[in-house]
Amino acid sequence: MWCIRCYACIRNAKQIYDISTTALRFLSQSINIPDYDKKAENVNNTTSSNTCSVMIKSQLEERGYNGKTYNLTNEITPVQNLQEIQSNNSNLIPEIKIDTEDLNICDKNVKLPLALDTCTEDISYIGQYQLPSYNIAKYANTSETIQKLMSLGLKLYKHETDIDLMQFLLSKDFKKDLFPYIRFLNDCGVPSDYLGEFLSINPYIFKQDMDDLYTRIRYLRFHQFNIEMIKVVLCKNPRWLNYSTRSIDTKLGYFQDNFHLSGKEVRELTVKNSKLITYKMKHIMENTFAIKEEMGFNKIETKMLLLSQPRLWMKCRKNITDTFDYVHNEMKLSHQFILSQAYVLLCRKRRLEQRHTFLVQLGRAQYDPTKPLYVSLISLIGGTDNDFCQNVAKTSNDTYDLYLKSI
Repeated sequence: MWCIRCYACIRNAKQIYDISTTALRFLSQSINIPDYDKKAENVNNTTSSNTCSVMIKSQLEERGYNGKTYNLTNEITPVQNLQEIQSNNSNLIPEIKIDTEDLNICDKNVKLPLALDTCTEDISYIGQYQLPSYNIAKYANTSETIQKLMSLGLKLYKHETDIDLMQFLLSKDFKKDLFPYIRFLNDCGVPSDYLGEFLSINPYIFKQDMDDLYTRIRYLRFHQFNIEMIKVVLCKNPRWLNYSTRSIDTKLGYFQDNFHLSGKEVRELTVKNSKLITYKMKHIMENTFAIKEEMGFNKIETKMLLLSQPRLWMKCRKNITDTFDYVHNEMKLSHQFILSQAYVLLCRKRRLEQRHTFLVQLGRAQYDPTKPLYVSLISLIGGTDNDFCQNVAKTSNDTYDLYLKSI
């Protein structure tokens, strides 16, 4: 029964898919179906096709399909019709003829330069965009950031050894990343003609966070530094903004506590020498010990030295102690006299010794202001050798040169 039904379905498919009769007979022999006569065959074909179509229709209805929409006999298009449709569509597409002369691809139209011809085309853009270089000048023609910084007066050649800084500047856009810092410095009072010098000393300000910079300015304003004071502090010490507020507060507190300074005196010291506030704390403490213990100045005298000559705390400890020893022991000057002219401690011992001994030979080494032929210490150590010979020693420069050769 199952074989008869399969044979009926195949006979029905013959009409739909155009299966050959020979193949149909081969299938009938393989499944052992007896050979019916033509009349019986026609009757069986009609019955089997009807039963097969009813079975297919019932299965489609169970799956939710509509029998009218999915008619197999209507859905399938014969192969001959498809070939006719394709041939008709191909006739609608126009043929495109390509003319090689219009495209200028003929050998006659190509003109190659000779080997010895001068190249007038700019081919500098060919190759890698940025090749490694030992200086920043290579990128000046291609980097807008470098061009803008150079126009401001930034001396980049001083920082070429800092590879991290150079890579940082090359990777930044001037208008988006660097210009806000320049506007900030201008708002803080830094003159426009001093921006180049400021950035040459401290290009690392571009690596600082903008919020931190505003916080450090607000810290100064909170401690009653006016706008003019802030301007002087930043111009004298461009690296001031690189230090955190905690570090600045610690150093200002050290000077205020150890030297008994008032708030006004702290501000005066900061404006007078702002580099001292950010100097190495270890060096400052060593010089403080040398001035108090080795030189013998008391607390009040040390405070007066700090306010009058804060550079003493930035000098080499050995140099200031040697100069003090010569002034106090050889020149016989008291602590009070040295305190009144404390700039003498900033002079080199060798220079002071040469001029003092020369005045001793001439009989003009007189440093008491209450006596005649008084020689001030600032005139003794200041000026050139020619000025010293003309204004203090009252002799020729050749005489002084001969004396220097004799010692």
